[in-house]
Amino acid sequence: MKDKLELLARIMRHLAANETEAADKLIEVFMNQVPEISADEIAKTAQELDDEGVFDNAEQHVSIERKVFAVIDQKIPVQDLSNYGPGHPIHTFREENKMLRKLVERSRKLLETANSFTRLHSDWILVAKEFQQTELHYLRKENQLFPFLEKRGFSHPSSIMWSLHDEIRMLAKNFRKAVDEKNEAQSKTLLARVSREVDEMIVKEEKVLLPRSSKLLSNDNWKEIRKGEDEIGWIIDPPPVSWQPLKDMSQHLDIDAKRIEVILEIIRDFFAGKAPHELEKVIQKELGGSISPAEFALAEQKVQEHEVSDLQFKEQIDELLKVFRASFEKVEVGGLEKGHPVETFIRENKAIQELLREVREENSRANSTMPKEKFWEVAYEKIGQINLHYVRKENQLFPYLEDKGFDKPSTVMWALHDDVRQLIKYYSELVKSAGFEELFSTQEMLFSAIEDMIYKEEKILWPTSLELLSEEEWVEIRKGEDEIGWCLIPKPPMWNPLWTHPSTAAPESMPPESDLSGTAGINLEIGCISPEQINLIFSHLPFDVTYVDENNEVRFYNKGEGRIFPRSPGIIGRQVKYCHPPKSVHMVERIVDAFRKGEKNEASFWIDFREKFIHIQYFAVRDAEGKYRGVVEISYDAKPVRSLEGEQRLLDWE
Repeated sequence: MKDKLELLARIMRHLAANETEAADKLIEVFMNQVPEISADEIAKTAQELDDEGVFDNAEQHVSIERKVFAVIDQKIPVQDLSNYGPGHPIHTFREENKMLRKLVERSRKLLETANSFTRLHSDWILVAKEFQQTELHYLRKENQLFPFLEKRGFSHPSSIMWSLHDEIRMLAKNFRKAVDEKNEAQSKTLLARVSREVDEMIVKEEKVLLPRSSKLLSNDNWKEIRKGEDEIGWIIDPPPVSWQPLKDMSQHLDIDAKRIEVILEIIRDFFAGKAPHELEKVIQKELGGSISPAEFALAEQKVQEHEVSDLQFKEQIDELLKVFRASFEKVEVGGLEKGHPVETFIRENKAIQELLREVREENSRANSTMPKEKFWEVAYEKIGQINLHYVRKENQLFPYLEDKGFDKPSTVMWALHDDVRQLIKYYSELVKSAGFEELFSTQEMLFSAIEDMIYKEEKILWPTSLELLSEEEWVEIRKGEDEIGWCLIPKPPMWNPLWTHPSTAAPESMPPESDLSGTAGINLEIGCISPEQINLIFSHLPFDVTYVDENNEVRFYNKGEGRIFPRSPGIIGRQVKYCHPPKSVHMVERIVDAFRKGEKNEASFWIDFREKFIHIQYFAVRDAEGKYRGVVEISYDAKPVRSLEGEQRLLDWE
């Protein structure tokens, strides 16, 4: 609306010319006729006047803007910034503002409490220190955020808001001095002023600066801003996590956004407790009676934006799928060449279903007093192979889906994998301990959980994955599968429709001879060895090594025949939070945060795992200047070492 912007500009021009009476009349008109004005509109108007040189100096500009903002603040709608998750600079600024609001409230109570300056002087000292810490909040704005805004033509914060920062800094400094000198009158005056100024700055940030910044800056800009924040610091504890831009899954799918909104509304209503039959009516009316697997997957990906957590989704996914079951009944994946990863997964599922049929038959006629112990031992050895099916999904397929913005399999489905694994472990132990009465009466719970996972795979995961991923990506997925293994089926053929026989390859496509020699050396801190030699060394180490860089991305793992924990090429470049079961991610993040902050340099764990005693160690990696550069994870079987006694000084090869 052009008129309101002209009106706002006229108000500020009158104030700049000291025409207070004319400005007040226009302010009254503005308040009566303008329902609202956006942060973008205010920022644009202020920037244009600044560029025109309307104001005599920054001090006058600050004074005018403060007066205008105090009046029209109620006309500025609050923009929802909740979609910026942990680690994003906007999220961090807002979290710090929550702390600052609490500080302002504590200040108000101190000022209202009789004799607080003498009775609660330690509280005054603490409040004074905390106001000085706002310096970190403002420094990050000035040195990280403002330069990017300037490049977008929005220099207003650098000239005006920075001046307000300096004013707050001076007030905080003088307040601290007055408190230390026990000057009660001056301390009270300064506390009232600094708390008011900080509170006003919070409003300016939340209503104007951050909303405007969210529209002006790209994800790449925010990524660069986040990188530089570590050197300045924060007023929140613990520090924010590393942040990577979220990828948009919808960019890779040809899907009607309006249909997704309807599906999201259905899902929200489901979690709000609406009856399934009512939701099915909406599907019929609004969606023509059915949805595609990819539509459900995209809605699933977006649902967390609507206050449905991964845990809620995991716990109720089976009931939710029943609402859409009619849509998925006819979904089938076929026509894939043998060796294609999805074709392999499907064949494994058929083998799993056949195994479940056999064990159910035996369970129906089983006698707990005379059980076929050998049958059940073999059966649970086979059921245990389902873990390989899940591990290939987690380490080969999921990273490629994450790269397309589809990370719900890595969080929700992986957690469901872990539930199945726990049940397999529990019933395997029952078989070993001859707890057949409980086994026969309750193991159907495991069988149902396995079948539910197959349903999710075949009706949603496989079709969506095929739609999201290219043939080249499936080829890469296939390359890493052999390192993990197969579930209940022989090794499938190596599948690569892109492969060209060397005899037909164009000469220029062949690598130069020098690239194949592997003799070129790399100068290390001590010594010089070739890439081939580096690979040989790491592949012969008697322990697992994984390196995660300072951006929390997996950069390396060593290959070896005896790896304890399976790894495959799909994890390279993957965020480390996706490389661990959801239930243990918080522990990994805690370790990384402590390493990053310099609080710790090592963490160790040991577990009993498949008849081995596994020692797991994490070491912080720092450069010569002590800067955090990542973490190395080392795992090995310590059982042989624990069994050593005495000494062995001679070679014992005979």
